[in-house]
Amino acid sequence: MTTRISPLDESSVLGRGLTLQSADNATLLLRDPEGATASYTDLMSAYGAVNFGHLNPLITPHIDLTADIAAGVYPPEAATFAEWLTDRLGLPGHQVLFQVGGSFAVSSALAIAQRVRPGKVLALEGAFHGLGLDTLAATRTHRELALQNTVFTAAVDPLVTHLRPGAEFGGWDDVSCFVFEPVQGANGYVPIDPEWLTATVAAARRAGVVVVADEIQAGYHRHGHLSPTRALGIDADVHLFGKSMTNGLYPLSAVVYPKAFDASAGTALALAHTFQTGVLGFRAAAAVAAWIDQGLLGDLVGEVSEALALCAKRLGEIPAVRDLHTTGPALSFGHPRAKDVVRGCVRRHILPFTGGATGDRIRVAPPLTIPRGQLADALDVLVQEVEQTV
Repeated sequence: MTTRISPLDESSVLGRGLTLQSADNATLLLRDPEGATASYTDLMSAYGAVNFGHLNPLITPHIDLTADIAAGVYPPEAATFAEWLTDRLGLPGHQVLFQVGGSFAVSSALAIAQRVRPGKVLALEGAFHGLGLDTLAATRTHRELALQNTVFTAAVDPLVTHLRPGAEFGGWDDVSCFVFEPVQGANGYVPIDPEWLTATVAAARRAGVVVVADEIQAGYHRHGHLSPTRALGIDADVHLFGKSMTNGLYPLSAVVYPKAFDASAGTALALAHTFQTGVLGFRAAAAVAAWIDQGLLGDLVGEVSEALALCAKRLGEIPAVRDLHTTGPALSFGHPRAKDVVRGCVRRHILPFTGGATGDRIRVAPPLTIPRGQLADALDVLVQEVEQTV
């Protein structure tokens, strides 16, 4: 069957033209180009967008949906959720600017920082911050693969300085903001050394630089905490969330920033995107918050973390595996034939994904709700494919 869907996406990494038929927790029913259907185990939680399981029956924002969108008018769930998020973060002096998608959130955070303190953006080597012109300029990993990587982005490049994690930096005078991922997602789930990060953030704050924690992929318990940055005791000015904030049901994102920054905005009215007040996004975010409040996550995170730690021990004994990291309920490692390992897993109906600057890392991030037997079976397949791919 031919398709008119553009090939300019990431689906080719899986090596097959698959079509989604249905989803349930960690199981996807996919159809191949020949029309055959089979069940697959999702070990990537849709890039960390469904940390709490596909179509979790306890996260049901569609029920009794009575409004779709009204321009400039938020549904009541927006205020309730903003209060919940800032309280959960322990940041009562902050407020939430809602956006659609992660790139918009990062772009908005950079813009707010520019209003507070004009200057350059300091970002880390290995970072991925989005596909807008400004966010792509702050991005290094996979930038060359981005369709948006054109002369327009190149024109923004002089406004961004990139710092190697672990290196010292002393040129804060012309820096507007320091933006970082506590665990670099696209780079292959690589955690930033917490001592170095803590010291660098402290230096930035002493210099008056706005600190932005991009937790769009790392947050919402992908690595064990709602905010890995807050869990480390690091005081960022701005926190960014998205993806599993709605468990993949709507591309809502949140820019959590100090109320005091409003005085620097220079305007009482800011243009917004059409879907800023879309009701479904706030219903979904509120439903996820209510599910988190049930207190189930501690055990779920612990069980998945334990299974991945055991898997890491097995992988660590394989000579081809290098630079292995477990960050709570996520696992990553380097392999010289990472793409072949992933495609071997896909042939056996397991869906991990590649990462890293050259695609030489493998990322494993199952939904936290995955049945333990299903997770064990999937990890066995992964280990077998790593062992066989030499």
